[in-house]
Amino acid sequence: MDNQKQKKKKSVMDTLSATMVLVLIALLLVFVGYTYLALKNGYTLDDLIDNIVGNLIGVLAAFLLFDILNNKLTQDAYARETSQQITKTLMGEPEILDSFSDEDKKTFLKSTITSMIKDEDAVDMLSTNMEKYFDRARGARIRKMFDYTINLEPNLTEEYVKAGFPGATDGKYYLIDEELKFSVKCLGGTDENYAGDVIRLGFAYDKKSLDGGLLETGQDADFTKSIFNEDLVVEPEAVDFINSIPADKIRDVINDLFMPILRIDNSGDNDDEAQFEVERKSNGFILKFKLDFDRNEASGEHLVSIYFKMPRVWNSIFEVTLVDPTKEPHIKLKYKNGMDVTMYSYLNKESTANVGACIQRAGLYDIAIKDEWIYPKSGVIFHIKKA
Repeated sequence: MDNQKQKKKKSVMDTLSATMVLVLIALLLVFVGYTYLALKNGYTLDDLIDNIVGNLIGVLAAFLLFDILNNKLTQDAYARETSQQITKTLMGEPEILDSFSDEDKKTFLKSTITSMIKDEDAVDMLSTNMEKYFDRARGARIRKMFDYTINLEPNLTEEYVKAGFPGATDGKYYLIDEELKFSVKCLGGTDENYAGDVIRLGFAYDKKSLDGGLLETGQDADFTKSIFNEDLVVEPEAVDFINSIPADKIRDVINDLFMPILRIDNSGDNDDEAQFEVERKSNGFILKFKLDFDRNEASGEHLVSIYFKMPRVWNSIFEVTLVDPTKEPHIKLKYKNGMDVTMYSYLNKESTANVGACIQRAGLYDIAIKDEWIYPKSGVIFHIKKA
């Protein structure tokens, strides 16, 4: 502000100095001119002074009017420039915006979106969609890293045969081996799916059951409370098989067939934490892990690692859906001879995943998105059948 005052003062002094010089020059010219006329035409000294003063007043009025207009225009231009600089500073400095209320910030953001898009419906859509990420109490999540590797085997393992899993030797199923690592950030500082004593993985018997489970609310909404859900897609006799396993044996059977491993941050490495309980439901089952990790992490960020195997009937769909905004997802699917796999992408239309980010060759689909956020609910579908 001191610099601005000094500049303004200097501008005023420069204007006054220039005006005085011009007045003196005008006065000199008028004096010389009227002296010449007086000598030529016999004017008296009084006539000479009257004419000089009268013309000088006219010259001064013109100079003063010019000075006022020039000063006004100069100040307006300076004010506009200063206003633009202040606006740029406000837009670029979050620390300054922190002094405003949340409502003021939302109004500012909506005005910015409106100036860029100029479409009322689009502005309303964007503003509404962003609301949940502003409301920290609602616990929105984002994923800053997502690495998903899927290995397909044309036959089930010997464990399925030993357990008497229906169809294990009939060629009805192929085996999916999944390993998922992702970094999840809970924008509210925590999330109910990560805050409780129990961390859940959900397995539904088919896609319809999973979709229904994700709509459940209340105490029985275990699929909604799970940090990861998968649909098994098995025959009805396989569902009956799982439901018929005695309660004291169900955990060991699921462990042998699915081999589930769950780690969050540095937890899940010892034998006690590797234990889990199985809760059977009408449309699937829930694996409940008790893990010791810092649930009060200030950043609300956790590194999650999930591994398991599972059976799936041939000629079925395997879907990878990104349920949270995810940065740079990497999805890799590998399969063996005798398997025919076709991929369909429904990632963001503008994403590079649709314009060359997928490497495809015999036995491999490798999708790697660089420097992009992919938004819910985007993903890819793999149709898997026998070759």
